[in-house]
Amino acid sequence: MKKRIVLLMPIITLASSISAQSWNHTEAEVVVVDSVYDEVYVDSVADYAVADTSIVVDVNDNQQGFTYGELGKYVSDVDKDIPFAGGYYNKNTFVVIIANQNYQRESDVDFALNDGDSFADYCNLALGIPESNIHLIKDGTLNHMIYELDWLNNVCTAYDGDASVIFYYAGHGVPNESDGNPFLLPVDGSGKNMRTCYGLDELYSTLGTMPAKQIIVFMDACFSGSKRNGEILTSARGVAIKAKQGVPKGKLIILSAAQGDETAYSYREEGHGLFTYFLLKKLKETKGNATLEELARYVKTQVRRHSIVENEKSQTPSISYSSQMENNWRQMKLK
Repeated sequence: MKKRIVLLMPIITLASSISAQSWNHTEAEVVVVDSVYDEVYVDSVADYAVADTSIVVDVNDNQQGFTYGELGKYVSDVDKDIPFAGGYYNKNTFVVIIANQNYQRESDVDFALNDGDSFADYCNLALGIPESNIHLIKDGTLNHMIYELDWLNNVCTAYDGDASVIFYYAGHGVPNESDGNPFLLPVDGSGKNMRTCYGLDELYSTLGTMPAKQIIVFMDACFSGSKRNGEILTSARGVAIKAKQGVPKGKLIILSAAQGDETAYSYREEGHGLFTYFLLKKLKETKGNATLEELARYVKTQVRRHSIVENEKSQTPSISYSSQMENNWRQMKLK
């Protein structure tokens, strides 16, 4: 008799069927009955797991072995039909993307790797930035962060001020509980030990001193000690902390996912961070031609509305900029 497994989260669009081989090569068929609230039927068996935006079903024939098949992967609307820049070649823009999902000492960050992959695709396809100019770091350590910032500085120096920089981060941020100063949390770091983290002020100071035309930061993280699901990190106190805001320097412009003691939530139905989803959506709608003012206004409006309805909590993206960029950031574009 076939055992019924009901997938609780209606976020996956699966193939209509898949055949998995058991240890003795007999087939156990997995059939998707409904593609909205997906119901999966399997012969004999056992377990399923939601792994990021994919579903894996372990087929067990109750004898000596099991096999598994990845049934399918949900594809958000922002990940389909990404606009193509055509003949536009954004050769003097350089990008570092840090996507930290799988932490060694802290809870994972839902969909951070998906965020990083998608943002890299938009940089390449929609903004016309060559792949060689895009460094995508998945599950970055402290050494990775230091190395990539050194790379950006060396590039800007070699280009004699004619390079533009985009820095994107998705992952945990943590506050120093003693003074409220914010830190990025590498995957090998601990929220209990700030020496294993990278200070947000240090990041902005390092980026701000680079000899670049403009430096734009997209920060899909919060620094209150909260996770994307609203829970508190195991290393943090039982309440969210209102972290200090980093100060932009040089030619720095920063679009951040949340303020103060807010949480930067995920958008589980779309397999992205809430901030990143609406950032990509605006880039898709405008084919990468939105001004920073248009981008900031759209992301702030959509994230605030969605979060208060779906999460019953505020999430308020913000834009900040250095004094040097005060008069011209609004009309600037990423391409």
